[in-house]
Amino acid sequence: MDENIIVPGESLADIITNQLNMMLAFLDRPVVQQQILAIAGIILIALLLPEVVRRWWQQRQPDDLPEMDPPPRRPWAARLHGLYAPLTGLVLANVVIWLFERQGHPNGLVESSRTFFWLWLGYRALLMVLYARLGESVKPYHRFVFVPIFVLVLLWLFLGRQVGTALVANVPILTLGSFILTLGNLINATVLLYIFLIGAWVVERVLNRALQSRFDAEPGKIRSLATLVRYTISAVGIVIALAALGLDATSLGLVAGGLSVGIGIGLQDIVGNFVSGLTLLFEQSLRPGDVIELNGRISEVERVSLRTTTVTTLDNIKMIIPNSTFTTEPVTTLTKDNNNLIRVLLPLRVAYDSDPAQVKQIVEQTASRHPQVLRNPAPLLLSRGLGVDSSLDFDLSVWTNRPKLRGLLKSELYYLLFKALAEQGIKIHVPKRELSIIQSQANPPTETQTG
Repeated sequence: MDENIIVPGESLADIITNQLNMMLAFLDRPVVQQQILAIAGIILIALLLPEVVRRWWQQRQPDDLPEMDPPPRRPWAARLHGLYAPLTGLVLANVVIWLFERQGHPNGLVESSRTFFWLWLGYRALLMVLYARLGESVKPYHRFVFVPIFVLVLLWLFLGRQVGTALVANVPILTLGSFILTLGNLINATVLLYIFLIGAWVVERVLNRALQSRFDAEPGKIRSLATLVRYTISAVGIVIALAALGLDATSLGLVAGGLSVGIGIGLQDIVGNFVSGLTLLFEQSLRPGDVIELNGRISEVERVSLRTTTVTTLDNIKMIIPNSTFTTEPVTTLTKDNNNLIRVLLPLRVAYDSDPAQVKQIVEQTASRHPQVLRNPAPLLLSRGLGVDSSLDFDLSVWTNRPKLRGLLKSELYYLLFKALAEQGIKIHVPKRELSIIQSQANPPTETQTG
């Protein structure tokens, strides 16, 4: 019977059970067990021997040598130790194959293991070159790109040589009308989707780095372009993954129709935020690094995506805000057009008998001594005339290029002004009220107001 033919009525569990029984029967053979033990020993020795030799060599070095600076090493030389394990495995595999041939034992599995050691060596060599040239910036790619690819290649080589792999992959696990989902299609779609999502992420990072160094463009526009490219690649990957599941054009049309109905009924907010995100990215009305004031809180824009915007408040709290908020509600931006200059007004009231010229001189000189207050434009005390409570009302106008610290600047300036005015005998005006009670039934109590 052909091993790739599905017997009618046979379930996935039955097929997997049969395949496991066949594998157990294969592993039950002494010659197979002997080779598996040899391969396991090779891997164990390849992992432990380089570390043991390194520690032995360190212990052999005398401790009383004068301290000297270590000789400078090239970047790739510092990572050569990563090649020792696969090289040791290759040498030991060849030795074991030679010994098996001399004893007349089968060695097919050991010979196949050499492919694994060659792949391991190539994988380590590639990482060594990348780390030597690019440094620690390779770490994210190492974790999310190279490790999964290495594991997928090993699984493909291992499963591709197993008897009955195609049979298991063709077993249907879900049937909906004419649509039949097999285990193989599900695995292929998952792998394709992962490849496209990781590829989109890599392309976004590469564009952010390459375009910013080659073109004289605003970082916000480059990030916006890279984000749009990432989402485009991800969308293409989703369509290809759905096609790999076995969905034809008619099925995809039905899915799109269902999604359109769902969007029309319950996904208005998501679509609105998506469109708002596109508007923000194209118009550049809000960019990473901008300092904004929203609902009375000063925050810095950290990331603008297609659905939400991430901002960081002065309390170092990250807030995720829907993009529609920035297109439908007023938002104050303090750093538009790369201009961080803002004016800060400080209301000030002094006693009525104070000398306005003296107050102006003291306040402006005190404000100019603050390190965050700009000298040009210089601090300026503006008079608002006489207050309703018999006071002299002023507004201190200062300019700063630190918009995030506006609240802290106002607080520190007030402390300085209180001290400077008190040293010169100028009092901060405080409204006073006096209540006079006349002991007469004909005249009610009267309230008089004095400055």
